[in-house]
Amino acid sequence: MFNPNELVLEKIRAVEEYDPATSELTGRYTQIEEPSLKTSADGTTVTDAMGAEIVTFYQAQTGTFSFTNSLLSLDLAATQFGSDKEMAGKDNKIVIPVSETITIGADHTAVLKYVPVGPAGAEVKFAKVINENNTFGKTYEVAAAAGEGVFTLNAETKTLTFPEDVTGRVFVQYERESDSAVRVTKKTDALPKVRSLLVHAIFHDPCNTNMVYAGVISIPRAQINPESVELSLKPDGKHAAEYKLQKPYCDETARLFDIIVSED
Repeated sequence: MFNPNELVLEKIRAVEEYDPATSELTGRYTQIEEPSLKTSADGTTVTDAMGAEIVTFYQAQTGTFSFTNSLLSLDLAATQFGSDKEMAGKDNKIVIPVSETITIGADHTAVLKYVPVGPAGAEVKFAKVINENNTFGKTYEVAAAAGEGVFTLNAETKTLTFPEDVTGRVFVQYERESDSAVRVTKKTDALPKVRSLLVHAIFHDPCNTNMVYAGVISIPRAQINPESVELSLKPDGKHAAEYKLQKPYCDETARLFDIIVSED
């Protein structure tokens, strides 16, 4: 009979997040560092007339599961923000802000990298000249016809035309559409959804480390903690997350989580 006790935990190889109503996979994280599973309870102590403790009753047992993902995860960020990761397509293009520094050609035109979108005729509103010492110079505004202090725009050909005395480089900011992009939005009125988790682990027998066992921690009800979310914006930054665990309220078994280890 397979009945392990002490095991060597090699690693948590994946954390999977599911919609508990439909069992649809909503997120999967595979670069797991510092995983931790904790439980807690509220205690009520009964004392006698002299204040001596007789017994402590524990109730409202909860737990937390936390980890750090080695890589920035857009799926995890969406869960923390209480939103969905939006994927663009041909019928659902995502608008992306663009900032460009462009060299003005001999014909007094500057060509954008992308087709700009926005109010017709004013898809690019301003262009700011960059001086030779990399400071900003005069600002030009879009106009329907050429003139002093303005530029004209042909959005279809991505071309800005400047007065003849404007040379060098210009800085422009505009928006473009993409059918190959994703977007994660943080809204102040959005709360993280309740999920179920499967935490997959690899164990070894301490007496024979060549014996490898598969394990999984099954958590039926987990809600990510949005109280303090930090996304490190450095190349070596990590992405931390913490889930609050509670039993499904109508579950008579009061199951908080299962730790399952399999021989095969």
